[in-house]
Amino acid sequence: MKKIIITFLAVMGLFAANAQVECGTKVTGPPIRFSTKQQDSLKAILAVTTPYAVRVHITVFADDNGTNVAATNANVMRQFNNMVNQYQPQNICFILIDVRQVNSTDLNNHDADTEEADLNAYKIAGCLNIFIHNSLPGLNGTAYAIPNTYLSLSGATVTSTTNLTTMGHEAGHCFGLYHTFETAFGRESVTRNSANSCYDCGVDGDLLCDTAADDPTDPNGQVNSSCTYIGGRTDECGVAYTNTPTTNIMTYGDRACRTIFTAGQGGRMRSMMITSATLIPIVADNVVFAPATNGPLTYTTGVGQDSGRDELYISNNTTDNYTVSGTAVRNLVSKKIYLKPGTRFAPAAGGQVHVKVNPYCN
Repeated sequence: MKKIIITFLAVMGLFAANAQVECGTKVTGPPIRFSTKQQDSLKAILAVTTPYAVRVHITVFADDNGTNVAATNANVMRQFNNMVNQYQPQNICFILIDVRQVNSTDLNNHDADTEEADLNAYKIAGCLNIFIHNSLPGLNGTAYAIPNTYLSLSGATVTSTTNLTTMGHEAGHCFGLYHTFETAFGRESVTRNSANSCYDCGVDGDLLCDTAADDPTDPNGQVNSSCTYIGGRTDECGVAYTNTPTTNIMTYGDRACRTIFTAGQGGRMRSMMITSATLIPIVADNVVFAPATNGPLTYTTGVGQDSGRDELYISNNTTDNYTVSGTAVRNLVSKKIYLKPGTRFAPAAGGQVHVKVNPYCN
């Protein structure tokens, strides 16, 4: 009897492993499209204001007693650096505000479908919040919505040395990208000939024409270890999928194959960052002053940040001063940081001030 039970459990474990979903992000709203007029008006802005610096705050959960930490700092930073390298060709860089550990058994075992609201208390304003859980049942990661300012990853995904793109994949959803095999707006056809009646790459699929049509049938099982599509299927017009984007970070398939974003994906993400009310707050200005207006800034509680891509000026003079006291935790991050007269750091027990140079935006 014991042997039968063990065999049953082993089979169930294999089933659970196979049931793991690459990404839990679902399309819930209407398609986000940029008209030709919008695209033309954005071209000049995008050329002037790139690269874009996105603030990132990472929270790693552990159990209430501090054990069962979802991922080590070394693994977190390895995956973060992978994401930095993936976005660099698209003129998007990251300002790492902080990596912290939060002890919460409940959030360390997180059901993304029913417990999303539990994350609200741990979000840091003005940042892309990356939450890492020891257990994220059924998922490697999720961005919850498109676009969004927070995402969750399983600890196993972050610890993996073969899965190098899930963090970047979920961030892509946060920045407005759909899966290359998306069908929520219609199944995308293969043709890229605008005179062809089947041409639909701007309105179906991922809404981008420089990502090849991707077979949406069983997207995890159609790519071999040589990064070759092996599905052998055709689109709705009977045209064979022959150039599927097996190396794109926003597809599934073999994770080792996924290495790139296209120029169109980069342009869409940057456009979203300057037009989406959701994303505008997480993009840092090149030069930042705190206080930004006349009058003092005083922090006594809570966790927060002030950051700039190139330069951060703290305090202007003794009247427009900047004070951190009590239990407040402030992270000051930029390539260059100037602490001018009027700056006062006097945190009590539990309070902290971190002044850090950011190396991730050249």
